[in-house]
Amino acid sequence: MISLTPYSQENPVEVSEEDYLDLVQMKENGWSHCDSKEECLAKLHYLRTGFSQGKIAKGDFSEREKKLVVGYWNRGS
Repeated sequence: MISLTPYSQENPVEVSEEDYLDLVQMKENGWSHCDSKEECLAKLHYLRTGFSQGKIAKGDFSEREKKLVVGYWNRGS
């Protein structure tokens, strides 16, 4: 199981490795588009892991993270 909310003690969200990979690879409306909370969290986890491993530059990371979060936040509007 992969914890998508590793610092949350009250509301943990965990998915199987297979589900995680499926969620990260969803890109029907663009990679930054998310249809569910789990998809958004999986993509954020993926981005943050890549950033912490030095695979994504700080500027690119910030832009991608913002696009994911704002897009998901605004989808209900």
